[in-house]
Amino acid sequence: MSEQSQSAKFRRGVLRRLPRSLVARFPLNPAERAALALAQAPKAQPNGPLTTTFAIPLVGAHQVSDWSVIEYTLTRTLTTLIGQSDPNWRAVICSQTRPAAVDLDPRISHLPFTQEVVGHDKVAKLQLLAQHCLRDTPKPGFFMPLDGDDLLNTALVATLHQHPCEGLLFDGGLILNAGTGALGETAKRTLSAMGQKPFWKFCGSCMVLPVGDHPQAECDFFAALALHEHRLYPYLAELAGYRLRRCADPMAVYIINHGENFETRRGRGGFKQRFVARFPVPNEKAEALETSAFPDLSKLRQVG
Repeated sequence: MSEQSQSAKFRRGVLRRLPRSLVARFPLNPAERAALALAQAPKAQPNGPLTTTFAIPLVGAHQVSDWSVIEYTLTRTLTTLIGQSDPNWRAVICSQTRPAAVDLDPRISHLPFTQEVVGHDKVAKLQLLAQHCLRDTPKPGFFMPLDGDDLLNTALVATLHQHPCEGLLFDGGLILNAGTGALGETAKRTLSAMGQKPFWKFCGSCMVLPVGDHPQAECDFFAALALHEHRLYPYLAELAGYRLRRCADPMAVYIINHGENFETRRGRGGFKQRFVARFPVPNEKAEALETSAFPDLSKLRQVG
């Protein structure tokens, strides 16, 4: 995926401030071109019921050392969807291996992945999910790429459907170290917490956008978005003309150090464990979140 650099940050800052007509004159990457094309398409006020679609790219059994861990973490993720206070959602899981967790709920389906990809195939799976969910079987509402080991706030779908024309970007969130049970909290950086970072800089399960007006243009945008790391999501969404609400309340839990994280398999992720230790969630707040937003959190915090 595309990494950030200081020169790239400066370029994006310039493009953010230019009129769209001038932005189009710059050399643009495919995601920026797809974003501008979507921005030019007129947006309509949604009519009728909304559905939030969760697109889950899942590793194949041949790519991991213990498939049972994948089944367990996926089941935990899907349980947070089944527990949503607003039941109007669907989840599509794309993988070589059909997980047993697909049978947990009729709103969950499996999209077989048969492409031959050398190395990491998450981008190809996200692109196939965009085509299937947004072009082939479109539903007006919202679309969210979701990692199969993250947890969602049980009020997320209801929160989205209250603001049908706005996307949601997660500044607030939780990071759980599965090895220790330690829980950290993310937030926007402030003068009193210069080391803080918003959730969308840590985790790909961080942004939900309204869809349903222009299936092909939306498919093209999300397929191109998959080529870039999640730290570019806000920039590309704004370039595509989306209005983003930044949510300070924790909407997701990013679970690290459970043995089959992508970052763990790449030998990275130590800085995230240090972040959790630096910004712990007070026990009272953690217990309140366990009661209301994340019912499975208490079990995950009990290690040993």
